[in-house]
Amino acid sequence: MVWLLNNVYDVEHRVYFMSEKKMELTPLKIRSHGASSVMHYDERYTSYIEMTGLLPFVQLVSRSTPNLNAAAVTSLIDRWRPETHSFHLRTGEMTVTLQDVSMITALPIEGKPLCMSTDSEGWRQQMEALIGMLPQEPEVEDGGKKDRVPVGATFTWIAANFAHCPEDADDEVIQRYARVYMWYVISRTIFAEGTGKNAPWMWLKALTVFDNKFSWGSAALAYLYRQVINCLY
Repeated sequence: MVWLLNNVYDVEHRVYFMSEKKMELTPLKIRSHGASSVMHYDERYTSYIEMTGLLPFVQLVSRSTPNLNAAAVTSLIDRWRPETHSFHLRTGEMTVTLQDVSMITALPIEGKPLCMSTDSEGWRQQMEALIGMLPQEPEVEDGGKKDRVPVGATFTWIAANFAHCPEDADDEVIQRYARVYMWYVISRTIFAEGTGKNAPWMWLKALTVFDNKFSWGSAALAYLYRQVINCLY
């Protein structure tokens, strides 16, 4: 990998630190947090999850997620080149393709691109309209400033309020619980973020309409590429 490094552009690359500065870096932290057994899967969710195209994936990860070897994953990431979206190995190049995503995760790769505005203005009102409740407002400090909180909800808040769908729930309530269940699952797996504590609002927003027919596999691959780059520099 050393022969691929550019002394100008790659001074922040992990391999540059190891090869040129002789630093010993620890393996990266795995971001996938698993679907968790806290959120109960209700069969009444099935028809709504099927409309999104996520049903095979949800069924896959709800059973269990594979154990990941942090050292092996780190070794691969250290050989990633963002210019070509591929791993440069001594034996040649290797990459993760859209077909790989489809075969391994069962995510749909056909459909509309998952492109949305990242503007979070009014997200609390929109969230309440979708799921019927909101996380608590951040407290105001002595200086008049509110605590900074992520745009979304914590996994603990979601589990505390949506772990079990009421037996006597009507169709509207079941839809809310199904939507939150999918939001929880994809935020902990394919779109996992570094803290492992929060479900970002934008993934709930993507589930506003169940039958949008998004290409979730394409979004997952693009997100993977982006996160690998973030790990390198």
